[in-house]
Amino acid sequence: MSLLNAELQERAHNHYRPDIDGLRAIAVLSVVIFHAFPEYLGGGFIGVDVFFVISGFLITSLILREQREERFSLKHFYARRIRRIFPALSLVLGFGLIAGWICLNFMEYKQLTKHTGSSAIFITNFMLLREAGYFDNAADTKPMLHLWSLAIEEQFYLAWPLVLMFFKRLPRWLFPALVVLLLSSLGYSLSLVFKGNFEYDFYSPLSRSWELLLGASLAFGVSRQVAIPTSWRNMAGWVGLVFIFISACFLDKNMPFPGYWALPPTVGAALILFAGMQSNLNRVLLASRPLVAIGLISYPLYLWHWPLLSFARILESQTPGLGLRLFLVLSSFVLAWLTYRFVEKPIRFSDRYPRAVLWLSLWMVAVLLMSHAVNRLDGLKFRHQGMLNADPMTLIVGAERGTLQPTCTLAPEDMHLFKWCFNDGKTNPPNHALIGDSKGEALVYSLMRKSPAEHGWLMLGPINILRADNDAGRAAFSALESNPNLQVIVMANALRGLFPLDADTGLIANSAVDMEAIDQMVATYTRKITQWQSLGKRVVFVVDNPTLPDPNSCITGGLTPFESLNKVLRRAENPYCKLKYSDHMKGTAPFQQFITKLKRANPALLVYDPLPLLCDIPADICTIERDGKFLYSYGDHISDHAGMLIADQLLTQIVAMPR
Repeated sequence: MSLLNAELQERAHNHYRPDIDGLRAIAVLSVVIFHAFPEYLGGGFIGVDVFFVISGFLITSLILREQREERFSLKHFYARRIRRIFPALSLVLGFGLIAGWICLNFMEYKQLTKHTGSSAIFITNFMLLREAGYFDNAADTKPMLHLWSLAIEEQFYLAWPLVLMFFKRLPRWLFPALVVLLLSSLGYSLSLVFKGNFEYDFYSPLSRSWELLLGASLAFGVSRQVAIPTSWRNMAGWVGLVFIFISACFLDKNMPFPGYWALPPTVGAALILFAGMQSNLNRVLLASRPLVAIGLISYPLYLWHWPLLSFARILESQTPGLGLRLFLVLSSFVLAWLTYRFVEKPIRFSDRYPRAVLWLSLWMVAVLLMSHAVNRLDGLKFRHQGMLNADPMTLIVGAERGTLQPTCTLAPEDMHLFKWCFNDGKTNPPNHALIGDSKGEALVYSLMRKSPAEHGWLMLGPINILRADNDAGRAAFSALESNPNLQVIVMANALRGLFPLDADTGLIANSAVDMEAIDQMVATYTRKITQWQSLGKRVVFVVDNPTLPDPNSCITGGLTPFESLNKVLRRAENPYCKLKYSDHMKGTAPFQQFITKLKRANPALLVYDPLPLLCDIPADICTIERDGKFLYSYGDHISDHAGMLIADQLLTQIVAMPR
């Protein structure tokens, strides 16, 4: 008997629907293709949303059925979840810790262990939310990034059985409560989109739970066993598949997601689940042996594919070639099948391991403790330090971060609108302000450090002058303009906040100069600069630094003491770790035009350009380090070392400005 036949027979008594495994296959294939070959399926990330609907449907169906049969138990429910989730997850987390030891420098390993530790207790989504726009490196260099979705599912599973147990005594109120919860979560998601708070919308369980509740609502409706014409089921199945297919093909990662764009794939998944095995689509296509076989390994396949791709990206120091990505995808299928066959299935479906729940739980505690220990030991710095291009201690930015006063002259009710709102406490209120995004945040610590006691600084952001016609912009400008003590306003924003950048080169994606668009940008800046100058403020514009890759991706060489292993386990040189100054100027031509016009329109404006400090202009080269010290810290953000060099020059020029 084949493994597939045995599995289907084993599940037949448990209301098993093979078409759901087929839908799982479509979902996981979408995600894998998107991660490995995003150029071919830009919206494949919607597979995660399909999984959410499936999970909500299955878990609610199971609980409602066991409640009807008077055999539901929280203890047995959570024990089943541990047997289902922990075996494959334990393997992948263990692999991540070992691979990270070999492949990552201390800062990368420290971040990885934050993710493995948070994954062991299913709070990865909150950890990633804290990192978004902060110490945020490229997503494809975070090997455990994909576990955010598992965290959201488990957070739902923690609360949802309790809700259903409560409504068991009030059955007539269950469906109305479901509808209220679903619409509230969807409304919250949409409100976050309209506010531009995309990170919270993506990672928050409150803005994601409507997708699981959509499946739960369908499970409640199906449990009523209302007769539905087959023609309706056939149509629902095909419409649902079209919704999913169109979403996967035509959505892309630049769209505000989930929000309203998550409706087509989730509704599509719900329609397919509603169609059931009576539908031709479900019975013939989704329940076919190839799709069911992939669906059965969909969970370990989802767990394995991303760490393989991510570690390869780290070792290659750039996106791996097509052939290597294809090999890694095939390898993830092999690992998924081995995990399912020899780890997940025996633990989940046999009685050979009666203490599995205890031992799996202890392993997760061990992962948490090991991750915490590595994190407290600063990523075990003795590994690979010699491979970095400069002193790793100079990678630091914002050494004082977290120790400054969390106020910035904003009204208390407006502080939630900002990620950065703090001051150095030198003067009350501060007489110097820096507004901007994470580029400004990287600089402000050095300005605070270098300034005399009579010059107090505050940081307020993220603020983008071009997109400040919102509650945050109005609150920020009101706070600045109503501060009579304020003498200097410094604007420091990333180039990507003004122009779209090429993901690989960091240069402006379309270097053709659109003079009309530039004139509009200059006019927007000039209106605000003129207003501030009329209030007696001195205004400064800081030109963004070159967009170079994260310094952690610029280490090279073998990773083990064994030359034979180093043929595979070595970090390749990142070709983008050096940039010709002339290429930078050519690739940022629209930005240079913008700066020239901004100066001309605002003669009293101080425009500070750090390029002479960060680049060797006579040698026509910009690098991430100089004299054995890093100029950059995380991503393309300057380090404290570079910040201090800039602060020396900038503060002198500010003092020299006419009052």
